[in-house]
Amino acid sequence: MSTPPEAIGHFRVVRLLGKGAMGEVFEGVDEQLGRRVALKILGAKHRESNEFKTRFLREGRALAAMNHANIVQIYAIGEHERRPFLAMEFLDGEDLGGMLKRSGALHPGDAAEVIRQSAVGLSEAQRAGVVHRDVKPSNLVVTNQGVVKVTDFGLAKALQEDLSITATGVFVGTPDYLAPEQAMGDEVDARADVYALGCTLFHMCSGHPPFRKGGQDDHYTAVVRRHLKAERPQLKLEIAGFDEELSDLCRRMMSRRPDVRPVFDELIQKLGGISRRLGGQVPPRHQNVELIRSPMGDQERTEPPGPHGPGQANSGARTVILAVSAGVAIGVVVSLVAIFAFN
Repeated sequence: MSTPPEAIGHFRVVRLLGKGAMGEVFEGVDEQLGRRVALKILGAKHRESNEFKTRFLREGRALAAMNHANIVQIYAIGEHERRPFLAMEFLDGEDLGGMLKRSGALHPGDAAEVIRQSAVGLSEAQRAGVVHRDVKPSNLVVTNQGVVKVTDFGLAKALQEDLSITATGVFVGTPDYLAPEQAMGDEVDARADVYALGCTLFHMCSGHPPFRKGGQDDHYTAVVRRHLKAERPQLKLEIAGFDEELSDLCRRMMSRRPDVRPVFDELIQKLGGISRRLGGQVPPRHQNVELIRSPMGDQERTEPPGPHGPGQANSGARTVILAVSAGVAIGVVVSLVAIFAFN
């Protein structure tokens, strides 16, 4: 393991906080101001990649366009050994991904309040012309002061920019929270972030992402396919006694149709009412949930396309079953005739 640098720019490095595919994050100190910072630096292996440098600096530009209590703040952009770095607000807290992994599902009112604060931050991003495109529990940090911070704008895209730094037809994002239009490689706007928030809300309340079945077929492409085709899961049908209003709002946020999803202003207003009614608080509390059925039910369910209702879908399924049964019966009869003729 390489030794951390003593300094990055004019910031003294204290310790390594984490390491990922794009680079490292260190705790640092701005000794001129006596302020703790998080130093995010592009990995040495990407030093010669203009594409990775552009993606990395995009996060800095996205954060610089915003100044809000629910978005991690950026203090400086610089370069160290030909690698760009960002000096950002040091967050004293824990991300929701770690919380869920360690302690499981959240109290529904607390989950509503976490998502409300996240929506407030993302609404500010929308006003700045920025789409996050990678909203998920691990990118939502709860500080010890009870504030939710949206972090990691590394995949963020300014609405006026093009997709020139991503390969044609290749989507970016995490499959468990990926909006269908993003999975298809279509142009996305803030409604994709609303979808991801809905999937995150479902995960917080149930303890599992919405399109995971818990089996071996939970591979990347299978999860993406469920976002595109499967019936939207409902918290009130999976968890005993779950709040109906919060469940219905979550399902609407996860609609395959972007025009059906609530806009941020409506979402913030509705979540605020639910949070107050359920006694929501941050930092959130964990609670055990009683699942009525296993994730995604016993089998994958596909929503009927267009205006077709469930009755028509069931009728089509019965037609297929009858056709298969008839084919099997005919095959048996033909085989018997052939056997007798041979004898």
